[in-house]
Amino acid sequence: MRESPQVSGLKPPSKTRARPVPIAATAEQQRKQRLLGIVDQFPRITITVLADLVADEFVFGEIARVSREAPVLILKHRETSVVPGGGGNAICNLAALGVSVLPVGVVGDDEAGHHLLQRFRQRHIPYGGIVKQPRYATVTKTRILAGQAHTNRQQVVRIDREPEVAPSGASLRRLANEVRGYIRASDALLISDYGYGAASPELWDAVRANRRTNGMPVTLDSRYRMFSFQEVTAATPNEPEIEAALQLRIGA
Repeated sequence: MRESPQVSGLKPPSKTRARPVPIAATAEQQRKQRLLGIVDQFPRITITVLADLVADEFVFGEIARVSREAPVLILKHRETSVVPGGGGNAICNLAALGVSVLPVGVVGDDEAGHHLLQRFRQRHIPYGGIVKQPRYATVTKTRILAGQAHTNRQQVVRIDREPEVAPSGASLRRLANEVRGYIRASDALLISDYGYGAASPELWDAVRANRRTNGMPVTLDSRYRMFSFQEVTAATPNEPEIEAALQLRIGA
C-alpha cells in the first residue's frame, strides 16, 4: 500500500482550489467558506475506521388488511434492502464525501455479512481489513415498514439479531494489526463503538501500545464507553450519551 504522509490536521486548501471570498464577507460567509474549503480537501484525505459493523435491513410491505388472528396488519411484501449500519454507516458517509476510507471490523460468514461486503464493494470501499469470522452472527437490525403505494412508509417494528459470542481473540488480534498497518497510510482515525466488541477500548489500547499515532487526529463515537478510550482528539456523544457518561441531566 502506498504510504501517505501523516498530518496532525487538515491543511488549508491550496490556492488553486480555494473558493473566492467577498471582500466584505460577513462572519457567517467566512465560516461557510472555511467549511467548504475543508470539504474540498476530502478527496485528498485517507481515514482508517475501526468500527462495530451492523447490517441494517429494511423490509417494505404494502398494507393488505387486518389479520383475523390478532389485531395486527397483514403486509404484502414488496422489497427488502440491506445497507451498512452502525460504524458501517460512518464508513459509507465518509466515502460519499470523497474520503479514501480504510475500514476495520468483524462480520460473520453469513448472509448479512456477505451483504455488507457487497455494499462496500459497490461503493469501491476496500474491505481487506474486515475479518469474516466463522460461527459469528453479523449484527442485524431488521425494520418492518408498512404503507400504501405512493404514501410514506411507517416503521411498525424492529427486530435485532445480535451474536451470542463476541469476536474471537484471533479476530481481535488481526483487527489490531490491520489498524496498525492502515494508520501508516492515513491522515486520521475514527473509532465507531456500538458495544459489539470490535471497536473496543481494549483493542485501542493494544494498538496504542505498539504503534504511535504521531499527533494524528483520533475521533470517537462511543455509545456506552466514551471515557474508557484514552488519547482521543474529539468525541461526538449525543445528549443522552453525555448525560449517562457524566451522570447528570442537562437542563435539570
